[in-house]
Amino acid sequence: MKRMFLAVILVFIAASASLTELFYVNSRADSFISSISQIDKAVEEKDLSKALTLCKTTEEKWYDNAAYIDILLIHDYVDNIGISISKMRSYLSSSNTEMYFAESTGAKKALASVSGSEYPNFENIL
Repeated sequence: MKRMFLAVILVFIAASASLTELFYVNSRADSFISSISQIDKAVEEKDLSKALTLCKTTEEKWYDNAAYIDILLIHDYVDNIGISISKMRSYLSSSNTEMYFAESTGAKKALASVSGSEYPNFENIL
């Protein structure tokens, strides 16, 4: 009976940890997608100084959260998203909006992909 009780507790702990990871990664990804969309809107309105400030803030937030996200996800994904955000800031600094939008789209797709890879779908389990 003790083994059964211990097994149930361990399953509960594993399920709780998995759900916590799922919600944390999804909320962080959604937050960064929203931030990048705000930067996109500022660039579309030709307010590059505001966009650059938002991009710097987003980049700082990313690197503050990257250590925690890196524990939960594949290291290369986290690095590539950070590099994309850095490139976005670089393109804004040089007023290259075309390359900015290309990098912005790539970063949002990568964040959406990371978020989608955390769902307990059949193909994600295999």
